[in-house]
Amino acid sequence: MRQQPNRVVSVDFWRGVALVMIFIDHVPGNVFDRFTQRNFGFSDAAEVFVFLAGVAAAFAYLRHFDRLGAPAQLLRIGQRALQLYMAHIVVLILCGGILAYASLATQDARIMESMQFDQLASQPLPALVGIASLGLQPSYLNILPLYVVLLLMSPVLILLARLDMRLALAFSGALYLATQFLGLVPPSYPTPDAWYLNPFAWQLLFTLGLCCGRLIAERRAVPTSPTIIVLAILYLALSFALVFGDLIGSYDLSQLPRFIWDQDKTNLSLPRLLHIGALIYLVSRVPVDRWIADRVACRPLILMGQHSLPIFSLGVVLSMTAQVLRITYTGQAALDFLVIPVGLGLQIGLAYVLTWQQTAKQAAPSRAGATASG
Repeated sequence: MRQQPNRVVSVDFWRGVALVMIFIDHVPGNVFDRFTQRNFGFSDAAEVFVFLAGVAAAFAYLRHFDRLGAPAQLLRIGQRALQLYMAHIVVLILCGGILAYASLATQDARIMESMQFDQLASQPLPALVGIASLGLQPSYLNILPLYVVLLLMSPVLILLARLDMRLALAFSGALYLATQFLGLVPPSYPTPDAWYLNPFAWQLLFTLGLCCGRLIAERRAVPTSPTIIVLAILYLALSFALVFGDLIGSYDLSQLPRFIWDQDKTNLSLPRLLHIGALIYLVSRVPVDRWIADRVACRPLILMGQHSLPIFSLGVVLSMTAQVLRITYTGQAALDFLVIPVGLGLQIGLAYVLTWQQTAKQAAPSRAGATASG
């Protein structure tokens, strides 16, 4: 497979893997979700996705800042944030329509309630304000609002990272600690505490991705330390033992600050942050880029990663449809073997279509030039 210029194949591949796991995890209780990342440690696919979003931001904006200038880059960031916002609104409306149809067809209002869409029916005017302001986030529709806020925060982080990555990490770390100790959270309406993924905490993982993306773009490697490798392996093993042995919550460390020992996903507790950090460090030590690029079986995941926004959006809509089907019909195990492969197949198909469309657009100017010269 020919690598596109200015792309790192392994980044697209792992983003594709994260998209697959997010889709499967968004259909809770299916026969495949026991094999996703969250079953083997503290973190899950959301952490992978946000970290790689930071890497992608470094590729797209940070390394071109000097060449294109700050105004142009700020405009590009704003346009991307608006694109993500619009995608979230469209996905939310489609998911709401699917659930509303299922609720009407079955005469069961609990379907809307189970996904926290019931406010649209009971309080339509406040709910519309909440949708527009990102202050109303139904279940499984939390990642894109997080991504919007992270992108809006990114100019400050990029400016600091351009001066010195240590400044960006210090600022980001200070905001993370302030969030943990002071309870910082974006405002939400009409539901209080609507931010299931608090951007003031998750920005630290995004910043780590941003800094790693800069190192990759500048062809600088994070030094390999045998000590860190051993510690990372031991931590991943401990995490696996606690999760696989269902020992989470069997210990009481309440004398320590909660974020140090809790499994709080909303505020990205330290165990989750350390777990994804250890996992990324170990994976980055394995030189798999060439191997991934040369394997036909990896191509679907790479293409999914290259078109992450439309693939993610389609995946959310399909996962909501799958949840409705599992609620409506019996024989869920047999149904899982239909809806999960079909859903993944549709996402892969969309990735190929978008790649074909992109290739056609890139080839059009060259064909036009050849025709003119002929």
